[in-house]
Amino acid sequence: MSEIWRTASMEGKWKNGKGQVVLSTVDYYQRIWIDARLHNMHREGTTHTKHGFRLSIEQAEDFVNALNVAIEKAKEEMEQKQRSEGNEQDNS
Repeated sequence: MSEIWRTASMEGKWKNGKGQVVLSTVDYYQRIWIDARLHNMHREGTTHTKHGFRLSIEQAEDFVNALNVAIEKAKEEMEQKQRSEGNEQDNS
């Protein structure tokens, strides 16, 4: 396993240092996979959880493109929500 990136989880029961999201490459069944997994930080050391997924290199390349689309869509939705909340406050 070769760790690429790690960040604290911001989701529900895993926030506040309880979990970390880890991106790695792993050699599994004679193939190299991209592995994104939640690690439990409250057990002895850091341990993998069942929460995560593995992608082939080809799937990961498609995933990057889809992730960029999802990020742009989420930004648009956030801006729209902030504008509508701003309009509600102006009308109060």
